[in-house]
Amino acid sequence: MRILLTGSSGVVGTYVLTYLLEQDHNVIAVDRIPLAQSTLDSLSAKYPNLDDILDVHTVDLTSIEQVKDLFSQYSKGTIKGLIHLAAIPHPESHDPRFVHNTNTTISYNVLYTAAEHGIQRLVQASSVNYTGLAYTTKGRQKFERLPITEEEPSHAEDPYALSKQICEIQAISLCRLFPTISIASLRFHHILPTLSEAEEWSRHDEFWTWTSSLSASQACLLGLTTPQEGKWKGHEAFNIVASDIAWKDPAVSSLDLLEKSEWSEDGRIGQVDTTWWGGDDGKRKGFWDCRKAERLLGWVHTP
Repeated sequence: MRILLTGSSGVVGTYVLTYLLEQDHNVIAVDRIPLAQSTLDSLSAKYPNLDDILDVHTVDLTSIEQVKDLFSQYSKGTIKGLIHLAAIPHPESHDPRFVHNTNTTISYNVLYTAAEHGIQRLVQASSVNYTGLAYTTKGRQKFERLPITEEEPSHAEDPYALSKQICEIQAISLCRLFPTISIASLRFHHILPTLSEAEEWSRHDEFWTWTSSLSASQACLLGLTTPQEGKWKGHEAFNIVASDIAWKDPAVSSLDLLEKSEWSEDGRIGQVDTTWWGGDDGKRKGFWDCRKAERLLGWVHTP
């Protein structure tokens, strides 16, 4: 299967690129900066036929003409799926207008052109920050209920969260315009290779949450390949995070952490369904409900 992957030079994009090649797919790797030479060297050593299974393009995805030119190099029907990961990865180090405008523009440019080119299955990187989380002003984060489902409304105030909300709205609109396509928006958070790395930065105001690089990569591919008949069509958002919290002390439960955190002091959480954390096996469960991804994509988190 030939897959076009944007953001391929980023940290997450490199994980996904490597995984796709391992799964015997051909990849068109696209980014505004070239793939790192170390990545190319590593892949060349593993795949003697790399030139046959990997095309690399340097493209400014904010440019309509460059995006159109990219797709025009491939005959319609030869690209079977799109994984769009390109975005501003560290919004706090950029002008808010640049973060918002870049993320929303490149998403529409890429997804619209892919649909126009006849690609039927599309995946885009969204974020649990869709609701307003990591970059929301301290003390203004709020949630209607825990655990958090895909139905939680957005309270976005920062440009990154707002851009993710708009990217999902754009996807809904494109599925109306191109009724035969489907778009999966994957809401990741802090993609890292191992739990031990996740535990190092684990924060209460992000609900001690992370996503393994393997699981994120698996979700991207499942968004393109899982049979949809009778399950879903059009646009769907999916929570894609670890099933358990990232916290070093195994004796501390999720609800213990919640009770001792600022969340319990200022009434920013509406309902807490404590049965979600019931039983010994449930004490360390995370704060995002990922059952929709399991049901519709066949995805489960792999540490």
